[in-house]
Amino acid sequence: MGAGRSGPERQPEGGAMAGDPHGPGGGGHWYAVHTKPRQEELALVQLGRQGYQGYLPRVRERRRIRRRWQQVVAPLFPRYLFVRLREGVDDFGPIRSTLGVSDLVRFGGRPRPVPEGLVEELQAREDPQLRLHVLERRWEPGQRLRVVEGPLAGLEAVFQAETAEERVIVLLKLLGRETAVAVPRDALEPSS
Repeated sequence: MGAGRSGPERQPEGGAMAGDPHGPGGGGHWYAVHTKPRQEELALVQLGRQGYQGYLPRVRERRRIRRRWQQVVAPLFPRYLFVRLREGVDDFGPIRSTLGVSDLVRFGGRPRPVPEGLVEELQAREDPQLRLHVLERRWEPGQRLRVVEGPLAGLEAVFQAETAEERVIVLLKLLGRETAVAVPRDALEPSS
């Protein structure tokens, strides 16, 4: 750990963000991060908001959901992602208190970088369409949305918060009052 916190390099909007492994932010080594169950994407987004460059390898797979087989995008390594850090420069401390993160993977009590080239090899083999998954839809609290799929299709909604499992919390007007409901992220689009 560094003597003082200079912090991770902050990137402007559209620069290298969590989930964008090809942006600037060079230097440093990749470290494995152990996440809380099914909170890999939440951890990735939160690390990105703090200015860390993160990478979550994903794979498309078939899963049985509600008695039907569906294609889903899932973490290649459940409960793990990678973050690029510069030893002696970046402060590792805030990572442990990041939403969705359990801890950095440690050997002998210290975080150790993953083998050189491992993350780059994973990135080279990954389907490029899966990389931007976390960043595709990002809404601000209070933003007006419309439900386009499922039993609530056609209803207007107001974005409240993200959850860890590909869902968001929105307010819907149901039975004359606003009700908070968890809706799949892909079932929403901005209201026109």
